[in-house]
Amino acid sequence: MLGILIFLCIVLVVLVVNHISRITLRKKGIGARAVCVAHVKEGTSDKVGLLMECVGPDGVPVRPTVGYFTSPPLLIGDAVDIVYDPSNLKGAQFANNAESGKWAPALIAMVSVLVVVTGVLTFA
Repeated sequence: MLGILIFLCIVLVVLVVNHISRITLRKKGIGARAVCVAHVKEGTSDKVGLLMECVGPDGVPVRPTVGYFTSPPLLIGDAVDIVYDPSNLKGAQFANNAESGKWAPALIAMVSVLVVVTGVLTFA
């Protein structure tokens, strides 16, 4: 039971962090049409981030990075709508991803209940 409790706690933390990230991006994010200019690797991982280029609100070029993928969903030169936070250029997301997540609070609540129930059963 303790293993299940630990797993549920990890799932809960990931859900909460992801939800907070999306909320922050919705509040502070800037939408832009961006072009993929490079595929970048971080560290020794095989995952690839998409280095995008767009024009910021002040007319200056900006280069945010969208996600890290096992297989890049865009080719260099492809254009797509993104949302980025000027204070965190590595946390950009595709525009449709930034707007998703309306079920996150309900999912967080359900996992929280499972954590409490599993905790009570584990330590009772």
